[in-house]
Amino acid sequence: MSEDITEEDGLIAFGAALRQRRKERGLSLRRLAEAVGLSASYLSAIECGRNPTTGRPPQPSATAVDRLCETLGLDRAAIFAPAPACAGCEHVLLYRLDARRDGLEALARQLGGNRAASWLCIVDPNTRPEPGARFHAWTWPFRAEPYPDDYLEGPRIVAALAGQAARHKAEIDGSYGVIIADCSSVMRWVANPDAEVEFEDEWCALSGTALAGVLGQPPALNICVYHQRDFEGMAQRVDRLALLLRLFETHERIAAVLADGSVVEGPQAMREILREN
Repeated sequence: MSEDITEEDGLIAFGAALRQRRKERGLSLRRLAEAVGLSASYLSAIECGRNPTTGRPPQPSATAVDRLCETLGLDRAAIFAPAPACAGCEHVLLYRLDARRDGLEALARQLGGNRAASWLCIVDPNTRPEPGARFHAWTWPFRAEPYPDDYLEGPRIVAALAGQAARHKAEIDGSYGVIIADCSSVMRWVANPDAEVEFEDEWCALSGTALAGVLGQPPALNICVYHQRDFEGMAQRVDRLALLLRLFETHERIAAVLADGSVVEGPQAMREILREN
């Protein structure tokens, strides 16, 4: 391929794959940059999928992409192919109207049925992970990757998730699901809370592509968890109803955990969520 890459999804997926492979090989950012003839700051922007000046992914030349892929042993054609479109990956909104933040494994298995044998779960930092035999759970504390500062950057989350998947690769055999349970907690903390909801448009495709590169296939389900308490805590900062309608638009399946712990789906879930807001 001789043309430069300009497709944003491909650039973000490339950055995530680049960062993961570089770390797997124990290479520093500076060392890799020197090996391929780029500045360390530009290589960092490629990995993060964000140019600090424009806010968009950098567009490296085809030559730079080829050098990076050759140095790290990456398959350029596979990375920049149209996303395995997360075929079969169901994007699920799980909205919690109850006061709890735990019990994620039970909720995941209830929503996933037998479609996912294993799970990758990013737990809300306000609670403790509850890992199980095939339920791999962890937290990402604020002020560290992928939340090093006050601004949410989706590509950082994709890269960090791919890194966690690589750590658990030997334990995941067959179908799996993903739960992002810190969504609304992160919204309360960052300076750009709307970015969390806007990123839902791309989340399944980008995370699915990155995870397929590590685990050989995209997840069967991708569950995004939001909490009513967090939305109430942001009442003075965001338009709650507008964000909820965007969440309804960007997820194929809507589920809500009611105050008594029961789970409802579809139109009933949407009515309960809107009633509370």
